[in-house]
Amino acid sequence: MNKKIVIVFISIFTIILFSILGIIIYNNLSNYSNVLKINWNIELPKNTIKEIYSANSDLSFNGDGIRYHIFSYKNENKIEELFNWSIEEKETIFYSSYSESVNNWINKIKVSKENYPNYSNCKYWYEKQDDNSEIIILWDSKENKLYIVESFL
Repeated sequence: MNKKIVIVFISIFTIILFSILGIIIYNNLSNYSNVLKINWNIELPKNTIKEIYSANSDLSFNGDGIRYHIFSYKNENKIEELFNWSIEEKETIFYSSYSESVNNWINKIKVSKENYPNYSNCKYWYEKQDDNSEIIILWDSKENKLYIVESFL
């Protein structure tokens, strides 16, 4: 009889432990800042930035697809320090400019026009990976918005 009680307690403890671990893992992976850190080694400033919009394609098992996020921020200095921003648009892997890439990507995930960046106000930062995945971050200091667009292949 005592063995049954011990087995029940061990089983309940194991279920509770795995549930807590699952919640912790889910919260870390569902937090977009953590995803940026894992995928691109980018750390957004904490407590000064707030997500105001997001959209993505139906991500595959491998994580392929398009992700689009818009953030508002309180402290422009922290945004300015994030990257070596450029006002000049350059070619990406598949398109002739950053804005052409962003337009094509966010068109694919059916983002409404009011959530498009105003490219004439934006500074840019771009990076690509060996698998042809790309990220473009646009900074609109007039609107206090940061746009992040990722294309994973």
